[in-house]
Amino acid sequence: MNLLIAMKVYDRVCTLGSLSAAARDLAMSTTAVSRLLKDLEEDLGVRLLNRTTRRMSPTEAGRDYAERVKVLLADVEELQDQTRRLDRGTRGLLRISCSNVLAHARITRLIPKFLDENPMISIEFNLTSRYVVGIVEEGYDVAIRFEAQTDSEIVSRGLGKVRNFVCASPDYLRRRGRPRDVAELAVHDCVLSSFAKRLGSWPFGAGEARVFVPVSGRVSTNNIEAAYQMTLAGAGIGYLPSLVVREALQDGRLEALLEQHGPVPSPIYALYPHRTYVAMKVRVFIDFLMRELSPDLD
Repeated sequence: MNLLIAMKVYDRVCTLGSLSAAARDLAMSTTAVSRLLKDLEEDLGVRLLNRTTRRMSPTEAGRDYAERVKVLLADVEELQDQTRRLDRGTRGLLRISCSNVLAHARITRLIPKFLDENPMISIEFNLTSRYVVGIVEEGYDVAIRFEAQTDSEIVSRGLGKVRNFVCASPDYLRRRGRPRDVAELAVHDCVLSSFAKRLGSWPFGAGEARVFVPVSGRVSTNNIEAAYQMTLAGAGIGYLPSLVVREALQDGRLEALLEQHGPVPSPIYALYPHRTYVAMKVRVFIDFLMRELSPDLD
């Protein structure tokens, strides 16, 4: 039995909850994973896992062992990173999850520069419209999102803020008129999206003066790009980030509304697992984002 591999297998089974999920994550067969777990338990003389037909969960002894294994594996990774840096620099596969709009508007154009600066790092870049991603469970190193996470196992590091606009097409404004105050939004069709955090209200103002203004409309979506396209087509008034609407505002396809009331900016976060040791590839990538993204978000 390779003890280190067995420990990695055990850690992934505990995190993901099943042999098959751990096997997929580790690119191993389910039979090999099962054999390593059995050998590990026999070597320890302790049952580590409670097995059911649907899920595996650690025993009391298994939970203690899993906590120590996670620390040990992080120490091993740190040792590997430190030794590599002495001779060959930062390396490894970096698994990144990114929201669709951030990926298309900013992050994808930065990836080639990052790879040029770090020739021994490779990237698996996955896009999603989900606001919450199981970073630990799905095996990501970093997630880039408009939302922080309160999970104690996740670190949320702010990368900056994106300016938001309330806007509409000239065609819509000709048909329905221009709202002069946030209260007038109540008589307008609004394109509702989960980007504004609360589907039926939009935030304005700052600090204690912040208010959530009720809005309604005949269409709603969980995708910012879809909300932008429908706003552009005249379906209603949208609440959208500058990353998406800047060009349309500049060329007149959309017009900004209610700017004096201060649509609330949206913060962007890099999320990564909370560990005593953060892998150098993760540190390097987040430092790169801080350098390259912050001046370019508004």
